[in-house]
Amino acid sequence: MPTTPYDVAAQLGLPVVKLEEIQGTDLAHPGNGNWFLWTGEEERVVLRRYHVLRTELDLLFEAKVLAHLTDRGWNVPSTVAGPIRYDERFWAATRFVPGRPRRSETPEQRAERGAVLARLHADLRDLVLDLPQREGFFQGCDLAAMGDFQGWDPGVVALRELRPDLADWADAAMAAGRQLVAERNLLELPQVIVHGDFAEWNLHFEGERVGVIDFDLAHLDSRSWEFVMARVHRSPELVTGYQQQATELGIPLSDEEIAATEPLERVFRVNMVMAELWTGQHTGRFDLPAIEKQLGHTGTPRP
Repeated sequence: MPTTPYDVAAQLGLPVVKLEEIQGTDLAHPGNGNWFLWTGEEERVVLRRYHVLRTELDLLFEAKVLAHLTDRGWNVPSTVAGPIRYDERFWAATRFVPGRPRRSETPEQRAERGAVLARLHADLRDLVLDLPQREGFFQGCDLAAMGDFQGWDPGVVALRELRPDLADWADAAMAAGRQLVAERNLLELPQVIVHGDFAEWNLHFEGERVGVIDFDLAHLDSRSWEFVMARVHRSPELVTGYQQQATELGIPLSDEEIAATEPLERVFRVNMVMAELWTGQHTGRFDLPAIEKQLGHTGTPRP
């Protein structure tokens, strides 16, 4: 009998008054899935089904980060129940973070997002020494390690059967990205605990309160990589707001960290190609237009 969210809630010991699908709730999909679950008339949590790649140690890293931030007064989705392994996937219930994201930010709001990020990094500083790298994660610019983990080579082989031109371009982009990382010493940037997706849709505002959701990509990396993942290419005020707040907090960005953002943008696009290849291998469907689009953003000439 197929798994249902009701089955999982029962295993977690949670009563279900009401259940509402949010996103990614196709139970056959390898990615995350989320449901609102009411355990009482006014009591709501988020039932979360984790990506097929998540492991127990991996989720422990995320749980420690969220518990640490909760202790410091942050409104984040810390664990309420679980995680448990059910039907070969990990599931948990997490705190509901109220409020709504800003779908269209003004320049001032983008700077505000940067300031919030600086405060987040500041409150995570003392946790860095206690946590090793998250299992299954690497620095975003460690293309060799990430390629091995996500099956870059077999992904390119499979792509070559469909579009040899895109496969050649992907190999050229990977080689150029790895050379850029070496030339700019991008793997030597200082490490912090990054959120990993500090985009506007992952901040919830409710009056004067701000909540931060989706720590699914939190890991040890550079602040420069954090900016890239926060879509700094269309939010330049993010760094200005961050630097002002970080300077007040005694953790200003260095010139090297600021300069690293541009080359990391190109490396990020190689990562996006890598993600498309992984998805294609596991679903049997390659999104060729998406792959071609991301390759076009790598700055690598088409062979």
